[in-house]
Amino acid sequence: MALRILPLVLVTAAVVAQAPPGFKTYENKLAPLKFFYSTSFKEVPLPPTEQLLVAKFVLHKKPRELKKVSAQVMKAAAPELRIFMFEDRAAPVTGGGEGGEERGPSTVREAMEARSRVHSWEQFEKRVPFKLEADGRDPDAFRMTSNRRFGKLGVVGRLVRKKAGSKIVGAYAWTLEPHLKKLDKIVDRVARSINVNDLGGASDLVNERIDRIYRRSKLAGVEWRKKVRRGLAKGWKAVDTEHYLVVHHTKNQGLIKRITRDIEAMRSFYMELFPPSGDVDRVSVLRLCQTKDEYHQYGGPPNTGGFWHPGNEELVLFDYSYTQRTMTAAQKKAMRGRRLSSKDSMLVLRHEAFHQYIFYAIGEFSPHDWFNEGYGDYFSGAVVHSNTGRVRHINPSPWRIDRAKRMASEGKGWLPLEKILKAERAQFYNRSRIGDYYAGAWAFVYFLKHSKEAAANERWSKILDTYFEAVQDAYGEQIAKFGERPTLANKQVAGFEARKEALQATLAGVDIEELERVWRAWILEIPQK
Repeated sequence: MALRILPLVLVTAAVVAQAPPGFKTYENKLAPLKFFYSTSFKEVPLPPTEQLLVAKFVLHKKPRELKKVSAQVMKAAAPELRIFMFEDRAAPVTGGGEGGEERGPSTVREAMEARSRVHSWEQFEKRVPFKLEADGRDPDAFRMTSNRRFGKLGVVGRLVRKKAGSKIVGAYAWTLEPHLKKLDKIVDRVARSINVNDLGGASDLVNERIDRIYRRSKLAGVEWRKKVRRGLAKGWKAVDTEHYLVVHHTKNQGLIKRITRDIEAMRSFYMELFPPSGDVDRVSVLRLCQTKDEYHQYGGPPNTGGFWHPGNEELVLFDYSYTQRTMTAAQKKAMRGRRLSSKDSMLVLRHEAFHQYIFYAIGEFSPHDWFNEGYGDYFSGAVVHSNTGRVRHINPSPWRIDRAKRMASEGKGWLPLEKILKAERAQFYNRSRIGDYYAGAWAFVYFLKHSKEAAANERWSKILDTYFEAVQDAYGEQIAKFGERPTLANKQVAGFEARKEALQATLAGVDIEELERVWRAWILEIPQK
């Protein structure tokens, strides 16, 4: 189908700023784009690698048309409003080597940004998770349909596009069928309000305020910190630490205080145990979402409580205590008396912060998952002294100890040690066994760090240090084979080979069967805290 796009009429900023009833004016500090959005939607932050979407909103006020729809269906349908903008041109070649040699992305971030870019309407249509059908009355309006249904209710939507020079901009949203008529009007209003222009004074004021924050700052990565602050979604705030920028959407100041203290304490502790192969000077964003739902809306994977993403360079988790307050009676009942608290947020923080540190410490790739997740869970039990800000001791992981003990005593779910150690990502994270792998990896690291049996054995006592040093050295040797400008694909190959070499060096001369026998018996002796 031929692309016919009506030109976008650029209205003045003064007009755009006056949103009609039921709408608010949105201003993106990083992109020259203004528009109205419905107050029935609330903004969700976009990941820093997003190249197509300008803004994303989720429906947070159930409309009367959907009054009889259950909370479970509303959550599953997840109505959203999205604003997009892209250049309508031929897709460029990513990177470029000497002599015209094409090269792929060199980092995870570059790969994610490349996948997120769109340079034609045909590419855009592939990105939209709906089938688009042109509206016969308006060549730039589309009905969105999908195969998703919840009983008699289907998920449908509307998309409206416009042109501004070489840019194609627009809005689209989806909802359940009874709400479609109202949503159509919302999308039309949002699309008509889009204004591509110089933000001028508003942007200058924001930049001036942010500049004042860092005027006499000696922090590293000031320009990066400024950029993140300029892109904060509505209602989000930021707090600086020496090596992190904590962005959050919570009023739980006690939790923020603990996070800013513990994140630096844990980093110092990691550096003592795992000296980096080079400078670990990246300023990472620690993003604290308000609730579990908001965490998943941002991109948190299913069945997780937090994640470190090397492409986005963000460590993401949520406020467990506030999530507890917003849970339904049915959700609380399913918890069987367990209550979520800030302790859970801190546990996730210490776990995910290790992933972030070790990724950079060994050369910007991930070690074996038994080491990565096992140590992550190990550090989740760290206790930080409130006065000194240093790690006092390490308790057993409250999320893994019960399962590990059941596996060791009953045999159900038990994984042979060799299988845990050799597992690559697809096997370790298989949904049917992931809990067993996590519990096994934690129990093994805890055994090597705290058992008298491991300390007394010359080979066992060196397993963790040997693996860390070997994987660092092996990766350095492997990546050097690809020259001065290795691609991400080169790094993935080097990482795979480095993990394999490191494990071979670590297990050389180790009787795995004897080690497993002693380890399994010792698990039953771990004291419950």
